[in-house]
Amino acid sequence: MQIYINRNGERTGPLAIEEVNRRLAAGILNPTDLGWSEDSPGWKPLLSFTGVIMPGGASSTAAPISMATPVTFGLIRYAGFWIRTVAFIIDAIILAVVFFAIAFFLPTSYEETAPVRMAAMLQSGISILYLASFWSLPMQATFGQQICGVRVVDEIGNRISFIRGVGRALALVLSGLLFGIGYIMVAFTERKRGLHDMIAGTCVVKTESY
Repeated sequence: MQIYINRNGERTGPLAIEEVNRRLAAGILNPTDLGWSEDSPGWKPLLSFTGVIMPGGASSTAAPISMATPVTFGLIRYAGFWIRTVAFIIDAIILAVVFFAIAFFLPTSYEETAPVRMAAMLQSGISILYLASFWSLPMQATFGQQICGVRVVDEIGNRISFIRGVGRALALVLSGLLFGIGYIMVAFTERKRGLHDMIAGTCVVKTESY
């Protein structure tokens, strides 16, 4: 098992169980530091992982739930359906203002279809650039998401790249084309992930989770 470590807001890893135990014994890590692995998604105290040994102890059995439950500081809190919907609406309004400004300078005659098509392509490009750029910047969130206190991260909580952001933006279209089912999945999946999150390997978390 490979474990990613979150210690005082800094992430390292992945580390093998043996290395985690060595660092615990040396005092480099604390039993209450948070860990994440593909075998057990979700940040939780290191002692909750099977194979992690309490410093000075001889057992490799995972710590009882009663020991891990009180440790809540720094745990990831995934953003739910409604808060993400509000953020989406805010971003849609922001983009609508930009699109209106673009349309204002374009011909409105139905006979001039080329400018209309160009406007549609430009709007699509701006939307993708807006989303992907802000997701890949240090704030990891669009304006709407910043207002709502959420941000987009990869599956272990790190900032995503611009390319992955473009992929997630395109996957949003797919989620909508499937009668919105891709969006509705957020309300029912374990880590509140939509189809676009699963495709892009992302999660949406609350900012105060870190």
